[in-house]
Amino acid sequence: MKNSFRLLLLIIAYLLTSPLMADEQKSAQEKREQRLKSPVRAWFQPQDLDAKPELYANITIVTSLDDAALAETVTKRGVLALKWCYGPNSEWSDGKSEYYCQQCAPFIKGSGFRFAGVGIDEWNPSDKRYAKEKDLAAIGYRAARKEWPESIMVGWVTQPDSTFTELLRDGTLNLAIIEGYSFIPDVGGLTIEGICERCEVMKKAGLLDRTIVCFGYVSAAKDKNGRRMTFEELEKQVRHVKNKYPEMPGVAFYGFKDDSSETLELIQRADALSGELYASDTFPRK
Repeated sequence: MKNSFRLLLLIIAYLLTSPLMADEQKSAQEKREQRLKSPVRAWFQPQDLDAKPELYANITIVTSLDDAALAETVTKRGVLALKWCYGPNSEWSDGKSEYYCQQCAPFIKGSGFRFAGVGIDEWNPSDKRYAKEKDLAAIGYRAARKEWPESIMVGWVTQPDSTFTELLRDGTLNLAIIEGYSFIPDVGGLTIEGICERCEVMKKAGLLDRTIVCFGYVSAAKDKNGRRMTFEELEKQVRHVKNKYPEMPGVAFYGFKDDSSETLELIQRADALSGELYASDTFPRK
């Protein structure tokens, strides 16, 4: 009889608390969506973000920072600051999913500043450690979503696979950023067809409204092969993707450590282009 009574109490407690838990989860989701509302205009490694903020009048998110002081500074300017963390390519997980969960903690040791979330770098099936780490990482990221429900979780991806798209579909990840680099100094880069091939995977998965493309590298300096990024090339790519995939909520750019006047001009023009194609009432900043 006692056991039956205890079971009854547990059932009553569950019925009473379940709606509260559901409301809390819904509230956390609403807060994430409010902060990550489109249009998204993101930068990775933005050159001179602190010293020359005027170059980035339209930026809404800076991803993958490892500097809490800089993150706090840009947050005060109304920019979402995400912390850099490992994707399923780390050699330090020791076979434990908890490692990937802790990677998503919105804090950096020694600082009390709380990041808006994390930028997971990167989801790359061609990485030699990917096959071993991907399932551990997926478990860890789902645990992180429960641990820090209000955090924004963004995933950088080369070739989206089913494991990645399910993380986006179930709400673990809030945004996918496709790596669409046509200019990687001294290496090479993708054609526009290669960029769109990656986008098509997300289109078939029905996830374009949670996907953007990162273009770059944004550097006007010539590499050892004499190649460089021009604004004409960059603009052509961004407009092509915008027209082909209008469901995408924004755009991203990959910065580069080059403080030449030509590159600084290229940055400013790229930023202005993002504001033109993905406009909002509150930007650019005056």
